[in-house]
Amino acid sequence: MRNTTGTMRGITSGIWFVFICFLCVPLLFLFYRSFSVDEEQLLRHYEDVMTDATFQQAFLNSIKVSLVSAVITTVLAFWIAYTVHATNLTKGFKRVIHIGILLPMLLPTITYGFAIMYSFGNQGLMTKLVGSQIFSIYGFPGLLIGYVIYTLPPAFLLISNGFLYVDKKVVIVSNLMADSPWRALWHTTLRPLVGAISGAFVLAFILSFTDFGIPASLGGTYPVVATQLYQAMLGAIPSFANGAVIAIIMLLPAVMGVILLRYVDRFHFHSEDLTDMDMLPNRVRDVFAGVVATLVCGGVVSIFLVMFFVPFFQRFPYDLTLTADHVVQVLQSNMLLSVYQNSVIIAVLTAIAGTLLAFTAALMRVRTSVKGANAFDWFAMVANTVPGMVLGISYLLLFNGSSLKGTFTIIVISIVIHYFTTPYLMAKQALEKINPSWETTAALLGDSWWQTIRRLLLPNVKDTLVGMLSYFFIHAMVTISGIIFLVTPETSVMASKIKELQHFAKFNDIFVLSLLIFATNLLVKIGSGFVVQQFQYSKEERKQNMKKWWKRLAVTASLASVIGIIVACSNGAGDEKVVIQTNGDEEAVDAMESALQEAGYDDQYVVQSLGTSELGGKLLAEGENIDADLVTMSSYFLESAQEEHDMFADISFDTKPLAEYPSYYTPILANTGAIFVNEEALKEKGLPMPTSLQDLTDPRFKGAISIPNIMDSSTGWLLVQSIMETYGEEEGKNMLQALVENSGPHLESSGSGPIKKVQAGETVAGFGLRHQAVKAKAEGAPIAFVDPNEGNYSLTESVAVVKKGEEKEALATEMAEVLIKDAREQLLTHYPVALYEGETVSAENKPANPKTYKESLTVELLEKHQTLFQSVQ
Repeated sequence: MRNTTGTMRGITSGIWFVFICFLCVPLLFLFYRSFSVDEEQLLRHYEDVMTDATFQQAFLNSIKVSLVSAVITTVLAFWIAYTVHATNLTKGFKRVIHIGILLPMLLPTITYGFAIMYSFGNQGLMTKLVGSQIFSIYGFPGLLIGYVIYTLPPAFLLISNGFLYVDKKVVIVSNLMADSPWRALWHTTLRPLVGAISGAFVLAFILSFTDFGIPASLGGTYPVVATQLYQAMLGAIPSFANGAVIAIIMLLPAVMGVILLRYVDRFHFHSEDLTDMDMLPNRVRDVFAGVVATLVCGGVVSIFLVMFFVPFFQRFPYDLTLTADHVVQVLQSNMLLSVYQNSVIIAVLTAIAGTLLAFTAALMRVRTSVKGANAFDWFAMVANTVPGMVLGISYLLLFNGSSLKGTFTIIVISIVIHYFTTPYLMAKQALEKINPSWETTAALLGDSWWQTIRRLLLPNVKDTLVGMLSYFFIHAMVTISGIIFLVTPETSVMASKIKELQHFAKFNDIFVLSLLIFATNLLVKIGSGFVVQQFQYSKEERKQNMKKWWKRLAVTASLASVIGIIVACSNGAGDEKVVIQTNGDEEAVDAMESALQEAGYDDQYVVQSLGTSELGGKLLAEGENIDADLVTMSSYFLESAQEEHDMFADISFDTKPLAEYPSYYTPILANTGAIFVNEEALKEKGLPMPTSLQDLTDPRFKGAISIPNIMDSSTGWLLVQSIMETYGEEEGKNMLQALVENSGPHLESSGSGPIKKVQAGETVAGFGLRHQAVKAKAEGAPIAFVDPNEGNYSLTESVAVVKKGEEKEALATEMAEVLIKDAREQLLTHYPVALYEGETVSAENKPANPKTYKESLTVELLEKHQTLFQSVQ
């Protein structure tokens, strides 16, 4: 017994070690970053955040919409689980309902906003079928729908898992005692499921409270705390300190969640001999339950239905010619096999490691009295509360320069910690339903603790174990927010590739990759369902098959672990290659790769495309420990990174730029701002073609324009420059206020946001990067671009070489010179601004009103313009 107790303590200590290293320490590090370095103003960042009226409103909004969505989600999840487990509907129908309700979980959350927009937006599939927009998809309604869809699958899984341990013979007893319907429902169903229902509610609330992807797409002018966090962490000027404060405040729901779950622990019960039997006949119950379940699942499926059609149209919704070109193009891509293989390897490793950790933690918590195991409830709630983005940035900062950086190991760990809660609660609920005296009885019969686990506990929770494995696998395939800061060119996955394509506004490719992820996850879900079905054999058949199943599982786990260790401990075969990280669009990347290949460097580099905010965050967080050897990035970001880290080597080759630049970077392209218009939507709305930004302030354009937010996007700076230079500060403030009012819910956090809205027909006009509109028009979209009368202002992106030692710097510098001297000709066709002596721009490609802002574009000027912009919101 003493040895067993020591083993339990050792296992519990090991789990503590994992959470201390990969949850507590990163959070403590964030907590440290939330304080000011000025001892006299130690709490300055807390004061800045807590006294900000926008944050206060965002916090209240988040509480409100999360509570409402959690209530709706819990009710719907219970009803679907009740339909599946407590009715006599056919097994085929139940299986369809089960898979249908889990559909959103099989898809990356990053596609939710696109799916809702293309389904119920102004030009959405459902809108076209009905004839008018059914409801507003922005603000509170859009968030509510998005949150319910997002949280329904995990809430359903928790409650459904609870139903597995509800004894159905109690229903017969209740019927024989002539209980009223409500009394019977309480005693036979609700009372045994109080823990599962409470856990589902807490989980749904926290997931809604911390999600960023849905508010980014559908939040509109309804601020929530997650968008405030993004703005602080990854805005145009990141503030990790203020972001750390917001992240700490967002942990408060975890405390409340644990308190609630601790309270409902008293309602838990233990099942003796579960009876698997059909429910009592009740046709009215079955029909009503089936109709409601069908409506709920049908509503969920209808939102994502558009994803299965859009990639097969030439250009939805304007050219509905059927084509397979988009699908073929993606499937033939050189990158597909690599990122898909990475995704599957990471998902398998996550499933094995995550299930082992979650089940072991639940086992220690429920089936032992070892000290310290109670803390696993707190770890579970805190892990669930920490936004993936915060966890990713914490790992980025904490493990910067360590051997974990850039490996599969750190990615797997981050996913396991982030998604630990639901599998842990599933295992905990399952183990709580098992008679607590089994271990004592087994010990009296001479079985060891390990034998008791293997012979008694595991066979009775095998359904739950399969569910945990599939849960971790599926979420590893779709997660993005945390791993976007951890993936490298060698460890890139499908979800991060979708994030990259979002940056390029390539919706067809996004949907194709999403469907590939969906197909993989669907196969895993069907496969796990098949395995669970095998568990329904008779005892004799089960005994015969059990050894085979455990042997197969052991062999599979061993092989996967060996492969995973080999791959995870390797930093990839690309260590000798020059890593180029860029925020450039597709046209810029194509031009750079063409120049490098023609110069003979085709096997000596690898490119990773990131959004400006993601790459900016990595630069400021990692310094010279960044994965990149060569960076192309907005010039002001390079200046900030150099000032903080002194991370760039001086450029040694002569460039002869038209303007003066620091010695450590030289410009590679200039992004130019312009107005773009959806001509079809313009005709439909009967609006005049705008020729200036002032035209967009016309009240007739209210709700019909989209502009980037300078607080989040550097593209928004081009808009502010045009207005401030042309109209001055006073009149300019009035114009900005009118533009913000007219944009309504279409004030975008991304520079590519406006072109997405205009292409999708959500807005008539937008302001953004000129080359994006030029490309869309060339591809056949009904897009016109307008060089505004106020002028086409530009923002340079530059190339810099990271200090990585003489050998690496020398090769990276050679490539930088190739980019400047050989790629510029192709770049000028897309970014028509001359930057070097002797360059000319063709008249047909040149912006009509190119202008330069009177002041140097520094971080200080950006902060000044941000303050001005904030004053009109």
